[in-house]
Amino acid sequence: MRGRTMYIIIAGGGKVGSYLAHLLVGKGHDVAVIEHNAEACEALSDWGKALVINGDCCDLGALIDAGIEKTDRFAAVTGDDADNLVACQLAKVRFNVPLTTARINDPRNEDIFQKFGVDFALNSTNILATVIEEGIIVNDMIPLVSLGKGKATLVELKITSESPVTGKTIRELTWPTGCVVASIMHEGEVIFPRGATVLNAGDIVVGLVAPEAEEQFRRVFRKG
Repeated sequence: MRGRTMYIIIAGGGKVGSYLAHLLVGKGHDVAVIEHNAEACEALSDWGKALVINGDCCDLGALIDAGIEKTDRFAAVTGDDADNLVACQLAKVRFNVPLTTARINDPRNEDIFQKFGVDFALNSTNILATVIEEGIIVNDMIPLVSLGKGKATLVELKITSESPVTGKTIRELTWPTGCVVASIMHEGEVIFPRGATVLNAGDIVVGLVAPEAEEQFRRVFRKG
C-alpha cells in the first residue's frame, strides 16, 4: 500500500491523536478521528481536514460512522489501555482491518497486546522512563516512541539559534547511517522535508533513528 492514499482511523483525539492526524493528512492520507471529549472534537472539527466522530472508540456505531468497513489502517492512541486493546480487536477481528497499531500506557500490558494480535504495540511509558533515567534536558533529543521492539526510535529535537544546522538545507548536512528526518514542525505547520528544505531556529525535528545512530544524530544538531 506504500505510495497510495490510505484511509486511516485514529481512536483518540488528544495530543497524540491530533498530532498523528496532522502528520497523516500532511502525507496525503484520508483520516477519521474518534474522540469522546467534545472540546477535543471541536478543535479537530475547526481544523477541518479530518472526519471527526464524537463517540466511544469501542462502540460499533462510532466505528461504522468513522468508516471502519473501508479503512486500511487503524490506530488506537487513547490514554486507556483497555480501550486501545478492545478497539484494535474490533477493528482486526470484526472488520478485518489489515493493520492495527496501539499505544500502550502501562508496560505491564505489552504482552497482552501481542497475545491478542495487535500488529504494532508502542510502549510510551518505557520512553518516558528513558527520558527520566538518562536526564534528557529541554532542547536536547527526546525519544517519543520505540518501534520494532527497540530496533528504531522516533525522536524529537528542537533546533536552537546556536545549532550548526540553522539556516542550512537538508542536503547540505552529512547524516549518519541509520537515521532519517521524518518531519519538521515549522511555525505550527508540519513539513515533510526534501533536500532543499531549510532548517530554522525554533523548528522541531522528528527523526527515525536506529539505536547505534542516536548519538551521531544528536551531534548533527550540536554546536561544536
